[in-house]
Amino acid sequence: MKIQPTILLALTLGLIFLISHSEFSPVSAQELQPKGALIGSASNKGLGKSAEAPAPNIPPLQYSASSSKPTAALRFTCDPRSLGISQYEGGTVAYCKKKDLEISDTDSALVEIKPGAARAPHWHDTWEKQILISGKAKTYLIDDKGQVHEEVLTQGMVALLPAGMTHWTETIGDQTAVLSLSFPAGFKTFELGDSLTQVRRNDKDCARGSNASCSAKRKSAILFVKDGLI
Repeated sequence: MKIQPTILLALTLGLIFLISHSEFSPVSAQELQPKGALIGSASNKGLGKSAEAPAPNIPPLQYSASSSKPTAALRFTCDPRSLGISQYEGGTVAYCKKKDLEISDTDSALVEIKPGAARAPHWHDTWEKQILISGKAKTYLIDDKGQVHEEVLTQGMVALLPAGMTHWTETIGDQTAVLSLSFPAGFKTFELGDSLTQVRRNDKDCARGSNASCSAKRKSAILFVKDGLI
């Protein structure tokens, strides 16, 4: 079948019209590029502007002189042995008080009780915590009903003694007992006799008469009120 020239011309013109006004028209590579995509091509003028945009101007961090140089050294340690040790007949007491360690809310003491010696009976207006560092000791406590309690302390044990209750600690055996004590800062001590005194021993060594502390006489009972133990 032959197509008339006029019909062929009409079809050709219609096809050209559809191509020029529809989605079938060709597109450039630039139009196909996803929005926001960056490609470092110098020939692409639109992308060149994005690639050549200057980096944001971020100022360098500033440090003040006070942040690198502390105004004063923070003292957070204390060696009680370097502050002066109080010597007694039965041992020694050394302290770290709040005035020596301002950031602390407690006063601390390092107490050494010789063999055959005891810390004299006393009480405080605050609680006391004992930790036995070395040796062996026995702590006595009289409660508010007058009942006497006793506990043998071995290395690492902790004892907490309530405020106002009379107590004392003595060494067991031939090794010096070393205790770490702590109290609320500014506590007071009420005690009878010397702080650390030699006492009469009633053990096997005394039966053989081999220790001088077996014949020690007890001190007279005199009430002392002290700021701390010393």
